[in-house]
Amino acid sequence: MPDAEERRVIEAPPPRRKRGGGAKALFVLLVILALAGVIVYLLSLINSKRFFLVPEGGELVVKKGIFFPVGNELYRPTDPEQARLYQPIELPEQLRHAAALQFEDLPSLNRELAKYLIEHAERMVFSDDDKFYQRGRAYLERVSHLHGLDPQQIEKVKSLQADVDYLEAKRSYQGVEKILERALRKFRKAQAFGSGRFQDADVWIAKIGNLLDAIKRAKASAPASAPATGPAPETPPAAPAPQQPAPPSQQPAPAPAAPPAQGI
Repeated sequence: MPDAEERRVIEAPPPRRKRGGGAKALFVLLVILALAGVIVYLLSLINSKRFFLVPEGGELVVKKGIFFPVGNELYRPTDPEQARLYQPIELPEQLRHAAALQFEDLPSLNRELAKYLIEHAERMVFSDDDKFYQRGRAYLERVSHLHGLDPQQIEKVKSLQADVDYLEAKRSYQGVEKILERALRKFRKAQAFGSGRFQDADVWIAKIGNLLDAIKRAKASAPASAPATGPAPETPPAAPAPQQPAPPSQQPAPAPAAPPAQGI
């Protein structure tokens, strides 16, 4: 009997596995992979909309995030005019050892980039070196086309542009003088060595001489007139001069004489 019972135990079929267990595990795995894919996609989308200012090789370079959770590449707008605005600039001293700066949108990047463009422009446009002056003008031109700037930045750009207009006007004025001086030398040369075909060289020499004399007189008087415009508040003190009514002081004297006459 015990042997029969042992045989029954040995011959008993193995317990059946529950159906659907593998399918559930596969489903859970697919859900996890799908969620991971969605997360990677969203992170890639967010990163692709970011902008960066990266210190690189002595320059400050504008970069844009790539469609991947991390990473960026050189920002190259399709519009050539826009591409010119975002070319690398000279690395500011305060960013020499800084890490990349990250921005969530283009206006935020523009405000930070404008800060450094304005600093460079203000330092360069007042330089006596023409190369620095031209670079400063180029920086100022670029920052004036950036969108999303702060009101303070806009006012600063306008102020610098007005200063540059002054410098340009002064250069034009000085350029006119140089052109006239060159013309005067050529007319004198024509008068001295010409074939005689043109008989009015002396007339032109006189005209240009008069213009140059007028310019020299204007330059000589400019320093005196500049201080006069500066202390414009001192024009009120000139008002006391009209208060010179010393004659009015003589008029009050007859006035007292009149009252006694009326009293009598």
